[in-house]
Amino acid sequence: MKRRLGFLVFSLFVLLAQCLAAEEIRQYSSALWREGESNSADPQLEKLSRAFVQLAEKVRPAVVQIRVSAKAPSAGADESQGPSDSRGSGFIIHPQGYILTAHHVIDGAREIEIRLADRRRLRAKLVAADPQVDLAILKIDSDKELPVLALGDSDHLMVGELVGSLGYPFGTESSLSLGILSRQGRNQNNSAAFDFLQTNAGANPGGSGGPLVNLQGHVVGMITMASQSGNIGFAVPINAIKSVVPRLVRGEKIVWGWMGIRVSDLTLDLADAFGLSPAKGVLVNSVLQGQPAEKGGLRPQDVILSINGVQVDNPREVIRMIGGSEAGREVKLTVFRKGETLDLSVHLGSRPKTTEGREG
Repeated sequence: MKRRLGFLVFSLFVLLAQCLAAEEIRQYSSALWREGESNSADPQLEKLSRAFVQLAEKVRPAVVQIRVSAKAPSAGADESQGPSDSRGSGFIIHPQGYILTAHHVIDGAREIEIRLADRRRLRAKLVAADPQVDLAILKIDSDKELPVLALGDSDHLMVGELVGSLGYPFGTESSLSLGILSRQGRNQNNSAAFDFLQTNAGANPGGSGGPLVNLQGHVVGMITMASQSGNIGFAVPINAIKSVVPRLVRGEKIVWGWMGIRVSDLTLDLADAFGLSPAKGVLVNSVLQGQPAEKGGLRPQDVILSINGVQVDNPREVIRMIGGSEAGREVKLTVFRKGETLDLSVHLGSRPKTTEGREG
């Protein structure tokens, strides 16, 4: 009986100690932090927050992760490194399983796997690709219709417009980054002669191929490059993509243009020496023999002022406009030569296999 009484007293003592400890914890916790009150925030900020939540809910189901198994090294190559796997992003544009992504994401792939937002993993086959536009079209087979993203209009975007980028950065779960359009991408004549859209919405490794969307959830671009810090992203304008996708799906092989020139920036000293004032245009350093530029009358030391009526001021613009126009097309050049302004016509050809790299 005494043992039972002793055990009961001990149990009561332990229970009392626990109660006192719990009360002490509650007292200390109230001193360490303050619980947030459920008061409503600013109505305008709440409305903006809800808009972002709705944007994520609308877009994320159609954004996919792309897992690529690379081909084994060819005979004679350094096999010590072995094939490397990579990750990228993409988005579904058709309920039957057509997916857009960047060409460089799947380049050299032995096998392509798609991970959907609902975590299903499916094999994909390559339908078509175009390295110039950095575009690839994939196809997966699903037993049910898939969520899709609508394609918007990239020609009427305005600098400062709110945009969002979605993808699977660093191979993690899908994420939404918000920012503004920092620079417009110019598109000429519905060809691939475009300039990239620039945004400060997050862009990181693994996010290439993901969509850049407006606040309606419409795709206005496809992420293709990012700065090392990840705070600047570049996207292919969706209108450039829309101009070539139907042709690629039909099996057409698009051959992009080539003139056969080397160009560089025009320095102020050279502009003074040429008598070109104000300084403008792009200097032609060399013209390859037998190539379209030579046949069209272009010479070394010419200064290209415009292409098809569009002024050019740096080599990148010349490369973009020529490389984004199809072989066989005629381009109109306005050039400055020995104090005179001349108009030339050049029929673009295709780049010979013997030449290395792009003209530039």
